[in-house]
Amino acid sequence: MKIAVMTSWNVETGAAVHAKALVNVWMEMGHKVTVFSFFREEFGEDKFTGKDGRHVIRCFGKNFLDPRPILTTEFDIFIVEDLRTLPVEQLARIFPMIKERARTIHIVHEDKLPEETWFYQFLWDKVVYFDERQEFLMDIYPDAEYIPFPCFPVRRGDKIESRKRLGLPLDKKIIFTFCQRGYLPYLRYLCEGLKYKAVLLFVVSPDFEMLEKELAPPWMIVREEGALSDERFDQYLFASDAVIFHKYQNTYHRLLSSVMFQAMGAGCPIFIPQQSQYFKPLKDEVVYYSDTEDLCRKLVTFCEDEGIAKSVIESEEVFTHVNSAEKIAERYIDVFTRVLKERGL
Repeated sequence: MKIAVMTSWNVETGAAVHAKALVNVWMEMGHKVTVFSFFREEFGEDKFTGKDGRHVIRCFGKNFLDPRPILTTEFDIFIVEDLRTLPVEQLARIFPMIKERARTIHIVHEDKLPEETWFYQFLWDKVVYFDERQEFLMDIYPDAEYIPFPCFPVRRGDKIESRKRLGLPLDKKIIFTFCQRGYLPYLRYLCEGLKYKAVLLFVVSPDFEMLEKELAPPWMIVREEGALSDERFDQYLFASDAVIFHKYQNTYHRLLSSVMFQAMGAGCPIFIPQQSQYFKPLKDEVVYYSDTEDLCRKLVTFCEDEGIAKSVIESEEVFTHVNSAEKIAERYIDVFTRVLKERGL
């Protein structure tokens, strides 16, 4: 099958994470995949999480689209990830030509029905959503289909070797707080029960304002990093005993935390805020906290009882296998096959 995907790519967006998990599997399955994405200068080199493969063609900006690569590439299926972020007006002008030779799929990233009329101008052959809270789409697209967000694969790394590579202490528990992609530092002091056992590790963007960057206490490590490659992100997860993902609300709310589906397979127990809407499908796969005191209590108990980590990691693995990119990619191929048959291709 020949598949084209129009999306952000190798950057810190939910669409990029979602698309990468699927595209990698489709290519492994033997399908021919082409990714159409933003010009690199739209983001800046420090915002990229990896290098482009030969299957990636960068041919548009936020308000500009070079149609030639799209119109001269062969594909049976044309997928759009997160329409709102793309050059909608320019895409609309060539959409009839795309429809003439391929089936069109929209993977929706909206958290509610948009009020803008441009969202509804495209006559998609199939609309797909990945969060059950998006069932509102059925009011407009009765045959919209739910396919869960794909997980990155289960992988493991050597904790000591990862710490050596990252220059992190070998003799302490490391509690990693991820402070990129809209995540914020939350626990800014070391819990009493962990005073001599652990360090707090914060990985922040270079432009992130955090006072402790200048003079961190001995139990705190603050690292400035540009966008983390998948490999670099994994190294931090392999090196850590626990990771805190704190995102409660954002200016532009999105449904699910894509970084969770990337991180879960790395075997590092995850702590997340109970009140947040970003982590709705998760239960025993993570440890929830209600406030800093609750987080402290749970971290102390966690560091004293190795059984908790083992239980959480086992639940993570089950979730990751059930929602593996391989299984989700197969479900998409089933959808593609159906829509192609409907058209007689």
